[in-house]
Amino acid sequence: MSDGTVPIHDPIVDAYRAHYTGSFAKHGPTSRGVDWGEWPDVHIRYGKMLEVIEGPAWDARPSLLDLGCGFGGLLDFVRGRGLNLDYRGVDIVPEMIAHARQTHPDIAFDIGDVLGFADEPIADYVVCNGILTLKLESSILDMDRFARRMIRKMFSLCRRGIAFNMMTSHVNFMAPNLYYKNPLEIMSFCATELSRRFRIDHAYPLYEFTVYVYRDLQPSPKRG
Repeated sequence: MSDGTVPIHDPIVDAYRAHYTGSFAKHGPTSRGVDWGEWPDVHIRYGKMLEVIEGPAWDARPSLLDLGCGFGGLLDFVRGRGLNLDYRGVDIVPEMIAHARQTHPDIAFDIGDVLGFADEPIADYVVCNGILTLKLESSILDMDRFARRMIRKMFSLCRRGIAFNMMTSHVNFMAPNLYYKNPLEIMSFCATELSRRFRIDHAYPLYEFTVYVYRDLQPSPKRG
């Protein structure tokens, strides 16, 4: 890439690349191709990602960086609803990016690992849909470390806010390849390391939750 990206060799990233390359080769540009269930559930998740954009921000055509964009499904969702958004997608699977570029030649789709991006804001909002729900064969400890690195990096890249989803630990069954977290633990992490402006949506009908974290753009009121 031409934006100063530094190549990162992380075993979890390598495992993701192999996994999603295989799923896309088998299923193509479909919800199965990104290993993400059926379309109705996918559309719920797309909607949840876009809820990071605060109402008034839509008037100024906000910019959004979609990490793990796959073949551009979120962009299709945005355009299908006539939303005014300056979109950029990034993914580690070349075949997915090739498809996205072919179907959306007017949009910037890049091949790259976000962990190699410089720590500086490049979009108003940064979203990560699905990446932090899957651990494959990684240990929980290694995935915990990876998730925190990813969330910190996302926040360093945003001007206004970020959104990401995770599998909730409030379930009665856990699949060994998925990554489950207690929402309270993630809430504490965000409040301690990122910003006091955050919220968690645990109310939609999937076994997951979406986290929204915002920069504090207004000066704190003076006391005294």
